[in-house]
Amino acid sequence: MNWTRLSTRACLLEGLTLLAGVVSLVSFSYRKQDGLPLTNAFCLAFFLSLFSTYAWSASSELEQRFGPKPLDGVYVEALQTYSNPRNSHFGFDFGVWPLNPYYNGFSLDANYTYYFNKDRGWEIFNMSYLYTVDTGLTTELADSYKVDPKTIERVNFILSSNYLLTLAYGKFIFFQDNIRYFRSNLIIGPALIATNQGTDFGVCFGWGFETFVNDRISWKLGIRDNYAIGNNHPNNLAFTVGTSYGF
Repeated sequence: MNWTRLSTRACLLEGLTLLAGVVSLVSFSYRKQDGLPLTNAFCLAFFLSLFSTYAWSASSELEQRFGPKPLDGVYVEALQTYSNPRNSHFGFDFGVWPLNPYYNGFSLDANYTYYFNKDRGWEIFNMSYLYTVDTGLTTELADSYKVDPKTIERVNFILSSNYLLTLAYGKFIFFQDNIRYFRSNLIIGPALIATNQGTDFGVCFGWGFETFVNDRISWKLGIRDNYAIGNNHPNNLAFTVGTSYGF
């Protein structure tokens, strides 16, 4: 940006406006001064006013060419590159598995992730251990139809390894005082799903959102579906919230 040219035009504008005002004041005070008629003084003041208007328009044009530019309706004065956090992260999550008709699941998750760059990463492992609580349907089956709840298949743990593709990253203002970095990831990879009746292979896919307190500590939100291939109840959908430590 050529701010020197803008400053020069601004100074010229102020000087010409001041000079026009002085000439107008002098012309009203004296009808003639050194042979300069009143009419000529007004003409000079008018000319200087026009010239100052031109200087103002030229300055505005320069500011539009070299000054801040609008981006989505907001004038941007500077752009800063995204500060990529630490490459390695240990994470701990709490998960809720609400969609199985026979039980509600609650999980403790542990994971380790390595980011190659700001766009791609590898969640080397993500392990979820589930604790289940029977729903009313399971209780009704046990009471009315003498179905043993232990015969109902339920997930014990899930192990997956996933590719992370960053969909969006940037920063936002939190409560008008704090700047927070964030990133959003697409999650996909193979999964091993262990139940009380056996083990199934499947596919894990989901979405994650992460916001950073500093360059090491972050908070995470996520949604994942571990799809068990060949299972009667293949979808194992989980909503997670947790934290991560980078190093």
